[in-house]
Amino acid sequence: MSASASERDRAVTASPLLSVRDLHTTFPVRSRLLRRTVAHVQAVSGVSFDLYPGETLGLVGESGSGKSTVARTILGLEKATAGTVTFDGRDLTSLSASEMRPVRRDVQMIFQDPYSSLNPRRTVEEIVREAWEIHPGVVPKSRWKDEARELLERVGLNPDHADRYPHQFSGGQRQRIGIARALALHPKLIICDEAVSALDVSIQAQVLNLLQDLQRDLGLTYLFIAHDLSVVRHVSTRVAVMYLGKIVEMAGRREIFEQPTHPYTQALLSAVPVPRPWDAPRRAEIVVAGDIPSPANPPSGCRFRTRCWKAQPRCADDEPALQPRLGLHPSACHFAEPLQTADTAPM
Repeated sequence: MSASASERDRAVTASPLLSVRDLHTTFPVRSRLLRRTVAHVQAVSGVSFDLYPGETLGLVGESGSGKSTVARTILGLEKATAGTVTFDGRDLTSLSASEMRPVRRDVQMIFQDPYSSLNPRRTVEEIVREAWEIHPGVVPKSRWKDEARELLERVGLNPDHADRYPHQFSGGQRQRIGIARALALHPKLIICDEAVSALDVSIQAQVLNLLQDLQRDLGLTYLFIAHDLSVVRHVSTRVAVMYLGKIVEMAGRREIFEQPTHPYTQALLSAVPVPRPWDAPRRAEIVVAGDIPSPANPPSGCRFRTRCWKAQPRCADDEPALQPRLGLHPSACHFAEPLQTADTAPM
């Protein structure tokens, strides 16, 4: 989604709706014998970011980078090992399960798989109104039927199909049901966890346009998690790039896509197909060797150094901080520099 300069300025001057500081989430690895803890998987390691009202923060990275764990920790579905998650002025990591219950009204999630995230034994109307059963008082019971149909119509579905079951809908329609369910409690923040990755490309565009329209009409704030950079470019105001549990680069959408400075971000962007390559500036092709290391035993220093073509001895000893470099946006690389085009890249 494109955002004007004035919209970005309003977002920056407002107080953050969501503020994540030095978030750590680890999982124990237990032995088969005696079930002893023998190691820990560092799924999220020191993640920090702010999310302002009305904006979309795109969180990108390859599988295993920790994106979904960040989302689940924010929601309280996973317990934070350290750090804070402050939503609307409250630290969610210090709340009990009963104290988190009212917070869930304001923070909803759209899941990746529309086939498994809907109860197959409930009709669409029952799926939507379940939120009102759990959180009474949001919508009067006398209005449930009408409100459910209005929500279905808002997300582009036929309200007369409210009595149908999920298996009677296509994948794109099921995801629209998931969106209607997320909207039922009038949330302030919606976390989209790979919300379009399971859909065909043409259906992806329709769902993304729907999310944009809803944000404009309802003033929603999105944390948009994806691995598809072209999707993130379409919807995000700002972008944070994750690698092996850490954010390695963060900036406005245009800066990330036009002036990436971290080698990992540059490698991701070099792999994105260009629809009209003859009209686009030529970029150096970057091939990243090897696989992503195990989060149970991450490399010392810079976590990307084992796959980075710029790595030097310093990278193994000194972990780079996420901070502005070269007068540009924050990047966690000692040797950060803007990506060169193919015409100027060294041979």
